[in-house]
Amino acid sequence: MKRETYAPTCGTCDPAAGGVQQNPDAGPRASSVFGQKEIHCEVCSLGPCAITDEKTRGTCGANADLVVARNILRAAAMDAADHGARVGRSMLALKQAADNEISLPVAGSKPVSAMATEFGFPIKEQSLETLAGQVADTLFEDMNRVVSTPHKVIDAAASPERRLTWFNRDLLPVGLPHEVFEALHQPTVGTQDEWRMTVDRLMRLGIAFSVDALMGGSIARDALYDKPKKIVAKANLSALDGGAVNIAIHDVSPELLDCLVQAARSEEFRKSAEQVGATGIRLYGVCLSDLSLENENCGLIPLCNVSGSEVALSSRALDLWLADSRLVLPGIMNVADCHKTVVATVGEKEGMAGADHFGGNDTSVEMDDLAGMIVSRAIESFAGRRDVRRDEELNEVVATLGISLDALDAHYGCLERVASALINGQIKGIVILTGCANTSGADEKALLNAIDLLLENDILVFASGCAAMPLVKSGRCSKKALDRCGDKLQMFLKGELPPVWHFGECVDNANALHVFREIAKYAGNAMKDLPFAYLSPEWSGDKGVVVPLAYRMSGFDSYHCAPDPVSGSEAVRQFICEGARELVGSSMKWDSDPQAVAEMIIADFAQVRSDRCWR
Repeated sequence: MKRETYAPTCGTCDPAAGGVQQNPDAGPRASSVFGQKEIHCEVCSLGPCAITDEKTRGTCGANADLVVARNILRAAAMDAADHGARVGRSMLALKQAADNEISLPVAGSKPVSAMATEFGFPIKEQSLETLAGQVADTLFEDMNRVVSTPHKVIDAAASPERRLTWFNRDLLPVGLPHEVFEALHQPTVGTQDEWRMTVDRLMRLGIAFSVDALMGGSIARDALYDKPKKIVAKANLSALDGGAVNIAIHDVSPELLDCLVQAARSEEFRKSAEQVGATGIRLYGVCLSDLSLENENCGLIPLCNVSGSEVALSSRALDLWLADSRLVLPGIMNVADCHKTVVATVGEKEGMAGADHFGGNDTSVEMDDLAGMIVSRAIESFAGRRDVRRDEELNEVVATLGISLDALDAHYGCLERVASALINGQIKGIVILTGCANTSGADEKALLNAIDLLLENDILVFASGCAAMPLVKSGRCSKKALDRCGDKLQMFLKGELPPVWHFGECVDNANALHVFREIAKYAGNAMKDLPFAYLSPEWSGDKGVVVPLAYRMSGFDSYHCAPDPVSGSEAVRQFICEGARELVGSSMKWDSDPQAVAEMIIADFAQVRSDRCWR
């Protein structure tokens, strides 16, 4: 059967016009059948092996159960390592800021004091920097443990019910790097031939990711930047200013991000931009980890998710696209070349073929210089693109951003009001939508229709990550979308907050988990016993495995539209989908139709409410 080909976003990349031809076997549809009818193993050079109905074992003797369990464990480990590397950078930046080794200040005085108290440090007569250094040291110690010792982040951030569940099931992790090592060690040939033990390692990795990457990373970012601030701002392509020097930032280190903000604000570069005819310098975030800084009125605006990168470039309004190697699709180079947009990479190890590369190390002086070179290159690019017509977005989109526990406490006094609304039926349940965006999956309209169905049934929606961008750009994160809610949910929101609460990027999921934990506390129940759910309609890479895994380990049922990654083994699929409920209190469900998934959530929430004798 002929596979579909990928249609380039940019018309000038058409092969007939002399552009770059896409690989017909590399399109987004090409992988949609892989692993469903056959189970592939590429662990060693004895293969690769395909496990089929006729050939039930690979060359080494591994059957479908073992191969599927090893494959999903390896995928989760890869993403946990990617997130862990980013978290390590935030922790290091906090430590360096505390030691005055970089120019980035420690801005989160309240979060630092709160965590120092949680960790048992005396705070009287201690400077903010001293306490911040102690918090950073604790985060490093927890994440990099090599033996099972008390985990301070788990004790501070996980609920007592979760801690007891993990302990009783022998699932308490050591540290994220240790669990990643073990997760990549076990799938090697002849190391672990019991699929059930492999899945136990998967669950332990999910907990380590949850506490060290999500919770630990959130603590470090809050200490460094302070808590996110709730703001209403323009979002998506409507925020692009055709007359300004426009720089899209696809995730960089915290200290470089701060230096870029300062450089863009400086009188020197403002005058340089005016001299080439620009009205100013604007910064935009693409899959940006540091939403806290983004919400500090520094001009960083959510532009698009990873899948929307080519669309943003095709607006022709971007002068420079700055990135490290995280989730930057190689295809953006073709589109950028078509519109004379400069693509630049930073760091000692990151790079893309054809992009400008700016090196640098961690010293503050060189980081300031690096930011200056990048902004100068963007101004130079603006001057060289005068002949490029820039699109103007006609429909202005605004979104409420920066939702967090602190922001909701400030709005409601405390989350007891939200818990009461959950009990009395003004809120029938709460869904957290997060994850990736996959161009081979359901289109955005289908997703929006499913979200609207949840809202109509008085289900509140939290959102973060790439999957949240369709809700941002369609106005669901604006108060203007309140008419999409059922009467009871509208009554609860009172026209004060939107029906979709945006918590930031995927690395900000700890903020949402904190809110769920607080609601559960006031509701007097464990999270696993409440109408809470995790919704990830699709995934496009390994991270689609580990983030839902973290929520599963917290007791959330997860719902998906992409085919589950364990369908090649009935034993593994049955355990992960339903069997794990006895261990961690959660299940996994999927249907290719987003509308059917929404209906599934509505029905399951109704059952949970009935079990609790709630209206």
